[in-house]
Amino acid sequence: MTRIYLVGMPGSGKSTSGKRFAKSMGWGYADLDKLISIQAGKPLAAIFQEGGENSFREIERHVLHQTAESTRLVVGCGGGTAAWFDNMDWMLAQGMVIWLHVSEGELLKRLLRSKNNRPLFPTREPDDVLHRLRELYNQRKPFYERAHVQVRSEQELLSLVPHLHTLH
Repeated sequence: MTRIYLVGMPGSGKSTSGKRFAKSMGWGYADLDKLISIQAGKPLAAIFQEGGENSFREIERHVLHQTAESTRLVVGCGGGTAAWFDNMDWMLAQGMVIWLHVSEGELLKRLLRSKNNRPLFPTREPDDVLHRLRELYNQRKPFYERAHVQVRSEQELLSLVPHLHTLH
């Protein structure tokens, strides 16, 4: 195992917890959304605005596949990465996939206080955010459930480190 892919809903901690997890592993960390933005030379919101979600997902798939060139890498994926194309099959074949499964209430709280611009959450109105969260979760859950491992907190994620060190 040379790569770990973190999947989960927006606000589940893939970036924040992922960085600490990678550091605990002694591995590198890559935020897929940041890699996409760098490669495209523009913010994610601009990619969505100019080409729509399909265009964004094509770029995302290409950048995701580039992660196979690296080893000892934790990749924090975008919330929808697992649900597009054959991305989940590909990640499952390339390394370990861990689903950060955070409660709806916690996701809502985190998204409402987040300063990040999230194209799939154009408003900060709590009812709108909650409705969108539920809609996206229902679409993505069948993909997330295929992950090798499911954790519900950063502490649970970090508790995997000693066990994962024995695998490589």
